[in-house]
Amino acid sequence: MNKLLILPLLLTPLTTLWSAPTNKTGVTNLPKVSTLIPQLLPRNPNAKPPPAAVQKQLETFFLGVQAGKIDECFKTLVATNPTLSDPASVPEFVSNIQKGIEVFGPLQGYELYDLRSVGTRTLYITYLSYHPRKPLRWQFVFYSPVGADWKLLNLRFDDTVEQSLIPD
Repeated sequence: MNKLLILPLLLTPLTTLWSAPTNKTGVTNLPKVSTLIPQLLPRNPNAKPPPAAVQKQLETFFLGVQAGKIDECFKTLVATNPTLSDPASVPEFVSNIQKGIEVFGPLQGYELYDLRSVGTRTLYITYLSYHPRKPLRWQFVFYSPVGADWKLLNLRFDDTVEQSLIPD
């Protein structure tokens, strides 16, 4: 069964990180490792838009969140990845997005902050969403297998924007 990974950050007790579920294949003695590490926001972000297919997926997702259709837009976003779209884990992640909206207020806008290519087929994309109480940071990893469309590998959102800024 997939389970949503929820980690409290050490920076403040109120700061929470929500991550898409990871695939579990059985019991092992290996430590649990998250594949997407929260990072500092780069001082000189690359706000070049992602490929059109990825941009369309992300715009549809954020517009759905803004319209209160979190369940539908999340299912659409993760549909290409069986690990993320596992019916048992979708409600938990959707619930965490809803809790974030309840805590920080409705989504009032969003923008691309940074796009980093990892080779030619993997993208690490950071968006900021704006809410009445504070912004949220969204991190997406997309992959384009040879001969296939872009698919979401992982996503995470958190409220650590101010702690994530690179100091001068």
